[in-house]
Amino acid sequence: MTSPSLNNPAPHGTAMSAATYAASRATLWTGVSVLITDTAGHILLERVTYRTTRLLPGGAVDTREAPVRAAAREVLEELGVHLPISRALALDWVPSTTPGYAPATFPGEIIYVFDGGTWNSEQIAAIRPRPGEIEDVDFVDPDELPALMAPGNARRALAALHARATDGAVVLEDGYPITPPPPAP
Repeated sequence: MTSPSLNNPAPHGTAMSAATYAASRATLWTGVSVLITDTAGHILLERVTYRTTRLLPGGAVDTREAPVRAAAREVLEELGVHLPISRALALDWVPSTTPGYAPATFPGEIIYVFDGGTWNSEQIAAIRPRPGEIEDVDFVDPDELPALMAPGNARRALAALHARATDGAVVLEDGYPITPPPPAP
């Protein structure tokens, strides 16, 4: 007798066919953001041509691209800076029902937030915003994020900043931690 597998389901409906199993899986977009601060603790935000609110550097993960590579690629494309990325600060599940997105075309998204480090004045001077997409960049006080960013984006950025300060990482749902953050050291 042949052992059950995805291509050869078990008798009596005890296992799903490969097609049924594939159809049951969640379909989500994948995105990345990079948290960059200056030596005063201000956060780098981009003013983009396609939104009224500001964003952390980042964007979509391409097909077959690892999120960490997508983060480095997006920083290079948007800011003109080669940046090694090695630490994740947050993972956020953004539901398809998030205001501002059309549920018919937005399946939901998983967004990784990576640590881009603390930049000195030389690194900041090397920034070359991508023409046609990035109007400018500013370093802003963390307290200003709720006024400058979409609510979920601001919550995500602040949670990532907190995770960086506590040497941790956080799992979020629409920018809200699913568990209380660890105590500050």
